[in-house]
Amino acid sequence: MKKSYGNTGTPITMDMGGFKVYYRNHVGGARQAFFKVADHTEARNETLNLYGGSIDESPVRIERMDVFGNHTHTWYSENIWDSCLTLQWTDAYENRVGNTREEYERQERRRYRRYSNRSGDRV
Repeated sequence: MKKSYGNTGTPITMDMGGFKVYYRNHVGGARQAFFKVADHTEARNETLNLYGGSIDESPVRIERMDVFGNHTHTWYSENIWDSCLTLQWTDAYENRVGNTREEYERQERRRYRRYSNRSGDRV
């Protein structure tokens, strides 16, 4: 009997991309980590396992990158310790009228600057 590895139809050894995790450490510095795990929740858990001692209450953004380096999904939460991550963006979002990748990145930069200004960081 052949083993099944879910409904993906790909062998277990096939590279499926990974997850970039953006967070802030306890002194307010922006940090990022990259993990090759199965899903966004595991990426958040790995970040907490490795760097949890240096993270207080930090917003977290997790981006899924496919094998070719394309950004396909984004999850966001106001607190990295919160288990509820909200799907904020998918590549299907870009196909809607008026929503381009550049517009999304501009909104993210604006959101990050607003948060940084509120938290007292000055660049």
